[in-house]
Amino acid sequence: MRLLTGLVLGGILAAGALGAASSQTRAPTTAAPAAAPATNRTTDILKLMQQAADAAAKAKAAQARADAAKAEADKRAAEAAANTGAQAAQAEADRKAAEAKAASDRQAAAAAQAEADRRAAEAKAQRAAAAGRGVDWPAAIGGVRASGGGEGLAPNLNRAAVDKTKVPILLPTDAKLMAGARIYSFGDYYTITADAPGAGISLSGTTAVVPLPAGTPLKITPMGPEGATSQRTVDGQLISFVRYGVLYTVEVRCDAPTDPRCVDDNYARGLAAKTTTVVMGAAARAAAGLGG
Repeated sequence: MRLLTGLVLGGILAAGALGAASSQTRAPTTAAPAAAPATNRTTDILKLMQQAADAAAKAKAAQARADAAKAEADKRAAEAAANTGAQAAQAEADRKAAEAKAASDRQAAAAAQAEADRRAAEAKAQRAAAAGRGVDWPAAIGGVRASGGGEGLAPNLNRAAVDKTKVPILLPTDAKLMAGARIYSFGDYYTITADAPGAGISLSGTTAVVPLPAGTPLKITPMGPEGATSQRTVDGQLISFVRYGVLYTVEVRCDAPTDPRCVDDNYARGLAAKTTTVVMGAAARAAAGLGG
């Protein structure tokens, strides 16, 4: 651009100078109008030069603005592409992380369910085996002898109901608790109820087995040789275990949901551990071969 402008200006100046020289050396032959002064032509030439320079400057400025705009557009396009790529990479990473977590959760749930099913099957097998064997009378007789018969432990128990019961009756070694106890017997099933301050106690024993509906999981955890289980009930705790081939339960119900005896199973388990006194009525003695 500068070279072209220089050539144009050089040509214009050369032409002006040549014209001025010719007009000075050539003698007029006839009278003619006076030629324009050389200074006017020089002024015109300078104006043209200035206009050319201004046009070149404007063109250069316009080109610079165009280059800057293009550079900015390229920069923003690159940033947008980078952001899009980063977002896509993050989205893919998030998707894979979610898939991995879901797979881990499924595995953990499957393992927990398998363990629950295994323990439920163990508890069910223990109860089925106990029902199939019936009452282990020699062991029950040994329990009666070891506990001294327990006849004086619950003086308020109805004697007729005790004699009607065909299974060994288990009582806790807590005379104060059993002082006001009541027994209800249905032959191969009995339940004893007792009251404590702010709580109710139920002790049961049976050889009857009630199967669960198909597909119903038994959400309990058998523990120890007697397959003891602990369950949270609506208002307390329930402990169950198998002894002498009989399924026994110890249930504690509290008036207040915050009662420590029912918040966890410690009290109920302790009571079950103390339920060791064995009483046998007439029906149980007859079944054991001891006479009525």
